[in-house]
Amino acid sequence: MGKLGEMEDMLRAADGGQRVDLLTRLGVDPAIGKMVAEELLPGQEIELQPIRVQRETHYGVAFLPSFRSCYLYLLQGEDDPGKRSWHVIDKQELNCWHGAGVVELLALRFPDADDLVIHHLNYNHGSGVVEDQTQVFSILNHKLVQTMATQDSLSEETLGTEIDIRTEHKSTFLRFPNLSLEETRTTAVNDKLEKVERRYWRWSARRLRFTASRFMPVVVPNSQ
Repeated sequence: MGKLGEMEDMLRAADGGQRVDLLTRLGVDPAIGKMVAEELLPGQEIELQPIRVQRETHYGVAFLPSFRSCYLYLLQGEDDPGKRSWHVIDKQELNCWHGAGVVELLALRFPDADDLVIHHLNYNHGSGVVEDQTQVFSILNHKLVQTMATQDSLSEETLGTEIDIRTEHKSTFLRFPNLSLEETRTTAVNDKLEKVERRYWRWSARRLRFTASRFMPVVVPNSQ
């Protein structure tokens, strides 16, 4: 199958049928490969990336987006064509209801090992409400394990007698050199900023997951 970067380039240049064939050879279920190939939205791409780990094993990730479900595959193999080719060893099906899922690799537990951070995964949607999460997956015992989940956006509309009320919560994330992950959350009502608060996520080796401090206020507009 070759190197991950070359495989990603091949997927981007391929037509629908060729994409399905390439994904199937990687170990993706043909039905999932066909659905993803047919439902990619403009600007969406299938992503293949190597993952840094603290051992000899070579890992990679394949992220297959669509406007409904998206799929996160853990890959194992090597770029050297004379050795074992890249293949799927685990997967997670995620809710990408409106096609906004974004994956990035960040060192959050160890400085030389990556965790997978997926933004804008849908958690809830219905009449007047859309809620998304940021979720973190870590490689534990050769598996993708969810080690963090937090709301990254919430939009709620309430019908009023005189005026409709739209409340929006949005979080942004920043990794620090000490491996903590800063979450800054803003709250706005009808586009007026009402609150800004901040907390920090850190890895707990005892709990095998990330734990958060309490939110602390940063700015309270018009509090004078």
